[in-house]
Amino acid sequence: MKKFYVFIIIGLIVICTFIFEPFRSEPPTPKITTGKTVIPATQGSFCWDGPLFARCVDKIYSSPLEMAKAHKPMKVSPNQEIKIKFKNEPLAGTLIVEELRNENSIKNIKVKNAKISAPKEKGVYFYLVIANWKNGSGNHAFSIEVK
Repeated sequence: MKKFYVFIIIGLIVICTFIFEPFRSEPPTPKITTGKTVIPATQGSFCWDGPLFARCVDKIYSSPLEMAKAHKPMKVSPNQEIKIKFKNEPLAGTLIVEELRNENSIKNIKVKNAKISAPKEKGVYFYLVIANWKNGSGNHAFSIEVK
């Protein structure tokens, strides 16, 4: 019976290590919203120095466009505000957002107070969110359709 309790305690420690934020071994995932609607994001490659181990992970996506295509584009209105919020905020001045229409069209988007605006013109737009923290860096991609 004593071995059973030891096994349970070790199991709980291992589970807590991977669930709780201080023990994360990857960058925080952004909560991307427009109004009350959550826009799904796909995690890209990252390097992270966690309290237990450090690792770099290269995702198999060939481009940010492929990453963003993992989810159906969220429908938004022209000029609609999009918020990019992290549970653990990135280092000041390191949050970068790039807009992609295709492989050859990359545009840096102005980020103000962790917010961007959807374009005026109708169409599908892909975004790459890049950020740095004390523990490392990472990127995420999402897509919208301006109606």
